[in-house]
Formats: sequence, C-alpha cells, structure tokens
Amino acid sequence: MNYTTGKYFLDTNFLIYLFSGDEQRKQQICREILQAGAKEAVFVLSTQVLKEFVSVMIGKFKVQPSLVKELVDDLCQFEVIQITPLLIQKAVDIHTLHSFSFWDSLILVAAQSAEANILLSEDLQHSQKLANLTIWNPFQIEG
Repeated sequence: MNYTTGKYFLDTNFLIYLFSGDEQRKQQICREILQAGAKEAVFVLSTQVLKEFVSVMIGKFKVQPSLVKELVDDLCQFEVIQITPLLIQKAVDIHTLHSFSFWDSLILVAAQSAEANILLSEDLQHSQKLANLTIWNPFQIEG
C-alpha cells in the first residue's frame, strides 16, 4: 500500500507498537508508514485512542507519566477527533448493524467523522469496507 497520500486513522494498537518497542518488526512498519506520509498524508486519531494509549503505556509498559504526557503532546500534532455523545450514539448503531464490539464501533465512527479513507488497525478484518472507509492491517503480509 502507498502511504504517501490519503487520510489515515490510527488505531490504538498502531501507537502502542510505534512507542513500546515490544515488537520490532511492527514498530518499524509503523515508523515507515509515518515517514512515507510525512509530507502529504493526513494522520488522524481520536480522544478514545489517546486514552487507551495512555492507559497501556502507563499500566502495562510502566512508562513514566511525564514521558507519556510528552508523547501525547507529540500525537496531538495529528488531527484529533473528539468523542461526542453523537458519535457514541452512532457507534451503538454500528455495533447493532454490524456486530462489531462497541469500542471498535466507536473507532469506526471516529474515522468516518474524520473522513478518513483508511483505518490502520490489526483488530478488525483486513480490507473490509464500511461506507467510504477501508480497514487495513499494516502488519498483514500480502501474498
């Protein structure tokens, strides 16, 4: 996939791999995607993604809160979608219609509200489409 143009919504797992260093191959893929799109692509995340990221970095990886705050400052250079009551209601509809978990549905509606073309996530079905949004697992090796 060409990551140089377009609008990409980053799921929490993308950010975790980017900063945790737990899985080097996945971390390298995340870095390459951000570098490839640095000039023309638009990267988006949501307040939900930020909250989940902070929770995992402080809880699971025991990163110092002051460093996590710096990382959040850096991430806020991307477009950030606020989770609103309307998005929560739409997520309930997505959950009901498509049987996604509520939390995945909230990610999907945030990506749609940002008018993202691609949702980068390993948690959902690779290449699945939902309206104008395509779910893309950047770690899946194409055959």
